[in-house]
Amino acid sequence: MEVLPVDLPKLLSSSSHSQQEIASRISQAHHLSVSMKRGSEQLLAKYVHFQGRPFGDADFNPPYPAFPGLPSPSLPHETWKDLSDAERLQQNVTAFSNLPEFLSAVKRQQESVNPHASELHRQLETAGLKCRGLASNLKSVMTAMGLAPAPAPPAEPPNPVDIFPKKLIGYYVCQLYRDWANRSEDDLALLATKYPL
Repeated sequence: MEVLPVDLPKLLSSSSHSQQEIASRISQAHHLSVSMKRGSEQLLAKYVHFQGRPFGDADFNPPYPAFPGLPSPSLPHETWKDLSDAERLQQNVTAFSNLPEFLSAVKRQQESVNPHASELHRQLETAGLKCRGLASNLKSVMTAMGLAPAPAPPAEPPNPVDIFPKKLIGYYVCQLYRDWANRSEDDLALLATKYPL
């Protein structure tokens, strides 16, 4: 049986190119997540500013409800780290694919509750656009790693009628956006150590 020669330099070059591509996509996604982390804190502060009491009170910390189509980032840190890269990336993809629907719903609700809060409305819209961008970047990372992103389940934002429930839903969504931005930045920083540029 004839043994075909292996062009080792070419093989290594091809492999390193693949690693470089993954590292580059991770870096791009990580830069966006850092920006979103800062922006999510600003959005939550702006949101709280316009809602009045009890929002912003030191002891106001209602537990998250479950939102269909939006995973919770509430797993303990060590449990989350024990997940595979693929599992963490998929959770992030699902969250950032569906967060725009929730942020859009909050923007519509705030346009009726706080019609003059134009800066808040703009920040909610910008947050949704950044979520779409990060979801796309994360899918690109998964594809480069040979992983197939699963489609996100349908987003089902609540649509309460009364003013206080509207304010409360918006508060939860802004908190979830902040928490997912923080978690995503951590995940991508960890992933970047495995695929250095």
